[in-house]
Amino acid sequence: MRTPRRVLVLFLATLILGGCAAVGPDYTPPTLAASQIPANFGTVPPGLDMRTVEVAWWQAFDDPALTSLIERALAANHDIGMAAARVEEARALAGEARQGFLPRGAVVLGHENRRRSDVELMPGQPRRTETYRGAVDASWEVDLFGRIRRSVEAAEALAGSRAALLRGVQAGIAASVAATWFELQGIDAELAVVVEISASQRDSLGLVERLLQAGAATEFDRLRAEALLRDAEAVVPELKRRRAASVNALAVLLGEAPQTFRAPPATPARETLSLRTIAIGDPVALMTRRADVAAAERDLAAATARIGIETAGLYPDVQVEGSIGLVAGSLDAISGRAVSGLLAPVLRWSFLDSGRVRARIAASEARGREALIAYEQTVLRALQEADDAFEAYGAAGRTLELRLSESAANREVARLARARFSAGEGIYLDVLEAERSDFASRRALVAARTQQRLAVVSIHKALGGGWEACAQAGLDCSGASGTPSWRAPN
Repeated sequence: MRTPRRVLVLFLATLILGGCAAVGPDYTPPTLAASQIPANFGTVPPGLDMRTVEVAWWQAFDDPALTSLIERALAANHDIGMAAARVEEARALAGEARQGFLPRGAVVLGHENRRRSDVELMPGQPRRTETYRGAVDASWEVDLFGRIRRSVEAAEALAGSRAALLRGVQAGIAASVAATWFELQGIDAELAVVVEISASQRDSLGLVERLLQAGAATEFDRLRAEALLRDAEAVVPELKRRRAASVNALAVLLGEAPQTFRAPPATPARETLSLRTIAIGDPVALMTRRADVAAAERDLAAATARIGIETAGLYPDVQVEGSIGLVAGSLDAISGRAVSGLLAPVLRWSFLDSGRVRARIAASEARGREALIAYEQTVLRALQEADDAFEAYGAAGRTLELRLSESAANREVARLARARFSAGEGIYLDVLEAERSDFASRRALVAARTQQRLAVVSIHKALGGGWEACAQAGLDCSGASGTPSWRAPN
């Protein structure tokens, strides 16, 4: 009996030592050419520099209501909660894959009561027999060609991709809350302009009606004044609809029912946005911060590992099966002599399926090339979004400057036109045209202020920042107010 045992031990040792290598390509992170990742962002508008990007960028607006809304959304948003659940699922599946290195087993308890037929019955044997069996059966796959290791690599890479996507959702939600809040502020500011203009138009209409009674104006002038008032008032219903839509969107972002949500009072927007210089970092830092780039890189790692999983199908599958237990004809007969054991190495090789396996390998290699191209495309889109956001910020700043000048000029023209008409100089048509231009320019100014704030949000969204704040102590980024809190790695 010693010789077979020695052979078995030698056989198992050979398998274990041979299992140090895994078939298929080993993953190495992709490197991009300098043409794809420039050293800097090139010429950027004034107000941007290459310092390290701020983590909680929304605090630069000095708006406590905005900060509170973003923190509430990070804790309660359902998209974040679903992304966190997907991370939890992926990590659990990675843990299951790691269990492949360990033996599988089960406890088996059985009782057999058998009655032999006349054909089966041998002389001297009882017709009825009983067998009691209790055993622990186990099997262990020897990872000779790395199938299990590649499976673990793929599962862990998928978990890393899901974690990166969670960070992307957190950053996106923070940007969406800020954008919705600024849109709401802009609508409220536009409503205030409409209310002020409407009050001015009512005064003008009253003036024209008094002049009409005195014979100094015509019915045509009164109708024109009334039409201008109604034109200003007609804007209100649409603005209120847009405001309700923004409040509802904000409620959903915060994980609350729109019917019961109450938005905090919006503070009036300043004439210009007083922000510190916006730090944008450099393209290399952008690649490490963008969650979609990190997710694409982990997807590439998973696709590379799956090539090894399919390649292992070309080689034998080696397992060791064993069992140890007790077998007796009755419960009274259970003793040391009833111990039963089995140890059996098993080799399975489906060499006749090599054509199918090679087809699956070719398919996995194609998916790996697709994942690499997707990664490169994600990098290029990140650079595109950053450059677009920088250009939009510069354009928004220039537009706001022009709108400020235009609005100031039109407001002065309207004042002078009303003063001249009240003094009996000029015609009322001049007043109407001046007030119409004043109304349009003041609304355009409000839109320009809002657009400048949205441009700042777009920069931080393109930079992929904000999720880093989830690593700060005391900030809940779990989403849905009840899912496990998955925070960004330090």
